Amino acid sequence: MILILSFKEYEQCTDPVIDWLLYYNVPFLKLTQQDLYDSSKVSIDITNRKLIYNGVDLIKEVNCIYFRRFEDNIHLNLRSGYPISQVLFELKYELNDLIKHIFFLLKDKIWFPAPYNVSIDKLTSIIYAQDCGLKVPKSLVSNNKQDFIDFLSKYPSSIIKPIRFSGYYIMGDNTYNVYTNSIDIEDITQLESDIFFPSLIQEKVNKDFEIRTFYLDGDMYASAILVDDKSYDDVKRNFASEHIQWIPFKFPDEIENKIRLFMNKISLNTGSIDMIKTVDGEFTFIEVNPVGQYIAPSNRCNFNLEKLIAKWLIKNGTR
Repeated sequence: MILILSFKEYEQCTDPVIDWLLYYNVPFLKLTQQDLYDSSKVSIDITNRKLIYNGVDLIKEVNCIYFRRFEDNIHLNLRSGYPISQVLFELKYELNDLIKHIFFLLKDKIWFPAPYNVSIDKLTSIIYAQDCGLKVPKSLVSNNKQDFIDFLSKYPSSIIKPIRFSGYYIMGDNTYNVYTNSIDIEDITQLESDIFFPSLIQEKVNKDFEIRTFYLDGDMYASAILVDDKSYDDVKRNFASEHIQWIPFKFPDEIENKIRLFMNKISLNTGSIDMIKTVDGEFTFIEVNPVGQYIAPSNRCNFNLEKLIAKWLIKNGTR
């Protein structure tokens, strides 16, 4: 049987896979964090190592697990009079430890990907990529102006980006996105303080085009993203443009082998990998997202990745 660990609500890269599992009439269960404390019946027999979900012993019946965005906020209706913020704080950690135990009980199953490996950070992945022979941009994390000034003196064309995630936030009627941006010495010298929150600066790669690759257990489905104006800092700003093309791309065998070596080294059997082909014909590794969004390149390049993932789960989940 296949187990899916994901959101209770719609998730853009999980539900299309479920559609294919339904099409193939393959038995599966979907478990969410909310199921652990809401309407479903979940019990764990610690002594006899049984994990029961709606009458099914997951330890006994499950062979393969699709793990995608299982993390969620706690949705509880607490009665007034309780110190709600403290209760939520404590219940969050109660739930975290419960989930850790569930992962332990299911650790011998086939995971796509394993929960212990999805937390690799951007900085560590750069080190591993470099160790595997992939070219990476010069990078620095610092909390002071002088380090940034020294870096920019060596690499005048540089960018600044979040260490972890480029997200968005809402204030009033407006939504604000966080993007990768160019930075120069003037930007740094204008800062009032000599010390700031630790920040990541990288040399700006002289790109020909960017490549987004979905990695599926050794197979690579790469999309070259072609933009007329190559001076951009963040390709996401161009996604709605009429002057952008997504075309299937094939890496040289040498680069594919290095990517496989890298993914094996970080113990990931799936992930979305961002790379840049430079104007000099070199390939530069930027980052890997273990649970990156893949629907856009799948649709634009006709990869039908959701079907391929479903078939992978069926192959490994119905043994």
